[in-house]
Amino acid sequence: MNRRQEGMAASRAAIVEAAGEQFARFGYEATSFARVAEAMGRPKSAVGYHLFPSKLALATAVIAEQQERWAATVAAAAGAQAPGVDLLVTVMLDTALETRARPAAGGAVRLLRELLHTEVDVPRGFVWADFVRGQLDAARPPGAPPLPDRAEDLFLEATFGLVTSTAPVHAQDLAERLRALWVPLLTSFGVPDAAERVDEVLTDRSGR
Repeated sequence: MNRRQEGMAASRAAIVEAAGEQFARFGYEATSFARVAEAMGRPKSAVGYHLFPSKLALATAVIAEQQERWAATVAAAAGAQAPGVDLLVTVMLDTALETRARPAAGGAVRLLRELLHTEVDVPRGFVWADFVRGQLDAARPPGAPPLPDRAEDLFLEATFGLVTSTAPVHAQDLAERLRALWVPLLTSFGVPDAAERVDEVLTDRSGR
């Protein structure tokens, strides 16, 4: 990669990061190229159409970049955690903490929540619903009744709703709030040892 390409890549990465923060704060409709440029302290022309032909292209880039991070989080956790509650809680906690700490991650979360159920074709490099459904299936004993319809969507909406709507808190406080949310949900989904499994993972994570 030559210097010009390196410069373009760095510029693109900076725009995506800034745009993610604006999407997190204002949502898709209220975010504009002008607002992203202002947040970067640059003219609108520096953020414009030579890299991203539309606001949707910019939003898509924010989502796609974050999906790569989420896929890497799952891959790293899968090497140390068993499928089921252990892997689910580990990934969701790491994702929750990143969402609170890195505004662009929050931007991807908000964009997906706003756009997934519209006609917009969002990136599918990582599909949260598939991941959560797989872990719920792995966590339940053989012969358990079928999962409720859209159980994975309920779990995701509840989790990301809590993470993005509450005021900033210490990581331990956030973990405790998530535990209070996850244990009843997982129990209702037919996971018999939900409290024990969640507590074990959270204790292990807090000791690192």
